[in-house]
Amino acid sequence: MRKINCIIIDSNERDSEILGQHINSIPFFELLGAFESSEFAVDMLRTQKVDLLFLDIENSGISGLKSLGSISYSTRVVITTKEGHLALEAYNLNVLDYLLKPLNKERFRRAAGKAYELFSLLSLRDRRNYSGEEFSIGQEYLFVTSDYALVKIKLSDVTYIEGLKDYLKIYLVNQLNPVITRMTMKALEEKLPRNQFFRVHKSYIVSIDKIDIIRSQRIKIGVNTVPISDGYYETFRQKVNI
Repeated sequence: MRKINCIIIDSNERDSEILGQHINSIPFFELLGAFESSEFAVDMLRTQKVDLLFLDIENSGISGLKSLGSISYSTRVVITTKEGHLALEAYNLNVLDYLLKPLNKERFRRAAGKAYELFSLLSLRDRRNYSGEEFSIGQEYLFVTSDYALVKIKLSDVTYIEGLKDYLKIYLVNQLNPVITRMTMKALEEKLPRNQFFRVHKSYIVSIDKIDIIRSQRIKIGVNTVPISDGYYETFRQKVNI
C-alpha cells in the first residue's frame, strides 16, 4: 500500500509543529503540508489527493467542519482539540478519530494504526474492484503494522495465526515470538491465499503446508497444538482430503 497523504490545519504554530513531528515519525504517513486555517488549505484539498486531514476543531468549530466543502468524500478527518466536549460532539460527525491536546505520542500512534487499517482495507477493496480477484496471484508477502512499524511477513514463513479480540499473533518458522498486529481475523483471512491457508476455528488460521499431525480435531504444528472447531471440521476434512 502507498503512503497515507496527510495535511494539518491548526492555527497554533507550536501544536502544528508537534503534530507534524508525530506524523513524520510514522513510516506509512506522508505530510504534504500544514496550514493555519481551512481557507489556506483549499487549493491543496482541491488539487491533491489528501487521505487524512488533522483538523484543530477550535480553529473552525463544529460548523466549520460541517461546511468544509473542499474535503473529498475519500478524505478522512482526525480532529484535535483542547476541549473534550468538542471532541465528543465532533466525533458524532463520523470522523476517523479525535486527539486531545497536549498530544500524547502513544495515543497518536493508536490513531495512526486505526488509519492504516482503514486505508489497507480500502486499498484491498480497490484492488478487488480493479482486478476482480480476491488476492493478487503470485503475491508472496504482506505488510502488517507491529510496534508502530510496517513489518514484512513472508507467507511461506507463517505457521499459524491466533486471534485475540482486535489483535492477531502471527507465528513464523524459526522465530520464537509471534508478530503481534492490530487486525481482525476476518480482515487478515481476506488477504491470505485460500490454497495455502485455512481457518479451522474462530480464533485460528493455519498454514496447510506446515501441518505435521491431525488427530482428534487437533492440529500439531511443530510443538504447538491448534484446535479445530466443530463448525469448521467437515470443510477442513474435505480441504485436506481426509
